[in-house]
Amino acid sequence: GYYLEAIAVLDSLICERLGSRLGHITRKPVGTNDTCSKLCVKLLDKNLTVGSEEDPSFREAIKDIQKWLGRRNEAMHATAKVLRSDRSPKDFSAILDSHKQDAIDGIRCLQVFDALDAGSRKLAKKIPATAPNAFFPERRGIYPRTELPRKLRLQEGSSANSPGTSRAARNTRGT
Repeated sequence: GYYLEAIAVLDSLICERLGSRLGHITRKPVGTNDTCSKLCVKLLDKNLTVGSEEDPSFREAIKDIQKWLGRRNEAMHATAKVLRSDRSPKDFSAILDSHKQDAIDGIRCLQVFDALDAGSRKLAKKIPATAPNAFFPERRGIYPRTELPRKLRLQEGSSANSPGTSRAARNTRGT
């Protein structure tokens, strides 16, 4: 099992999505030094002047991410403790296999948050960085990133209109 590696990658992806959401809400760039835990606090803390998440669905998803982050910490630190102990009754492969559900739950947290974010960005006539369906393999192939429907490519304010985003956007010959 590569579950610890999956958990580490999920942590990075979730952190990136949380930072993107905070930047979307505050309309300011977000530094890359914040951890998932710090980003969750910034998004949930109503006392911060930078702005917090007000949408109840996002708030619930962020609270679920916080719970998962606790399990992520337990998985990583518990495994490190076993490796330091010569008296542990568990072997390394059993420890790794025990974190399968943590990886599955991390995928679920990422997908729930990403689906909310994609819906929110669509309402704002924006295309999120993960579009289309980056975290939903079963939905891929509907529209490759470079072949978004014309309607989405031509939406005013859409990141798909940026030069260099797709071959269609770079085509200046007027086909």
